[in-house]
This record gives sequence, C-alpha cells and structure tokens, in this order.
Amino acid sequence: MSDVPPFQPAVPPTPPGQQGPYGQPPQPYGQQHQPYGQQQPYGQQQPYSQQQYGAPAGWGQPGEREARPRTLGLIAMLIALAVIVLSVIASIIVGTTFGQYATTGDASFSFDTRDLTPDQADAVAPAGIVIGAQILFGTIAGILAIVLGIIAVATRRGRAFGVVAIVVAALAPLLSFVVYFVALAVTAAAS
Repeated sequence: MSDVPPFQPAVPPTPPGQQGPYGQPPQPYGQQHQPYGQQQPYGQQQPYSQQQYGAPAGWGQPGEREARPRTLGLIAMLIALAVIVLSVIASIIVGTTFGQYATTGDASFSFDTRDLTPDQADAVAPAGIVIGAQILFGTIAGILAIVLGIIAVATRRGRAFGVVAIVVAALAPLLSFVVYFVALAVTAAAS
C-alpha cells in the first residue's frame, strides 16, 4: 500500500460536551446567535455594532479631497491672454499699414502688392513679417493654451482658469480677424 495517511479534517472536532445547538461549536467571545427560525423576545435585540457587522470604522467613507494647485489653469489663462492681446496689437499694426496702400471703391477696398512702388513695398515689408509671426506664434501659443486649459479642467488643477483659457484662446483668431478688417477699413477710408 501507499504511505499516504488517510484524510483528516483541518479543524479538530469539538468534544460532545462543548457543542452548541445542532452540533455546532459555540460562538466565540459571548456572541450567541439564535438558530435559524427562532426569534429573540421583543426588546432584547442586540444593538448594531460597527465592529460586529460591516466594514471597520474609516473604511469606505469618502475622505477629503486633496487641494490641487491651480498653477496649470493659471498658466493656460496667461498664455491665452497674451495670445489675444498680442494678436490684436499685430492686427492693428498690419491693418493700418495695409490700409494706407489699399484702393477704395464705392463700398469696398482692395490691396494688391503689385500696385506698390519699391518704396511702398519696403514700408509694407515689416507688416508682412508681423502677420507671419502672428499666424505662426499665435497658432502655436493658442493651441498650447487650449490644450493646457483642457488638462487643467479635466484634472481639476485650476478649473476656472482653464475654462477662461479655452474660451479666450478660441476667440483670439476671430477677434484678431475683426480688428484687422476694422483697422484696414478705417485707415483706407482716411487716406
């Protein structure tokens, strides 16, 4: 035969004198439970105890939220404000410069660089550089402000600042375009 001992239970049986009802071992620490189907007399119910039932105290309870720094939202808002201010200034410069050399009609105006003399072309060249820089850096900084604003809103790191950054950065190109055409029209009408 084999040398394997026969199966033995993991918990030794309790002696017959120490068994509870239905052959079960007694409950530890004086916590006697009524067998199924038997009720305790009215008024003698055991009070609810957090240690006896459910999770221990402190578990499963919402804690206080960590205070997150609002720096990311603030940075996004400052970038967006810088974009809108610099974009409006660049639009005023470009609009007034091009407006001086625009030709006006009854209800319209046009600007064609082929109609410029060499001296006029030299005067307009810096405005062309300004408009190129405005498009390039304004686009990059505006997208950066929108992305940082979205991250700030999503991660709750300056949510209000992030919302302002998103709105301002999205409005910057529209406002810049309107300011450019107003400055162009006013300057063209004055010359």
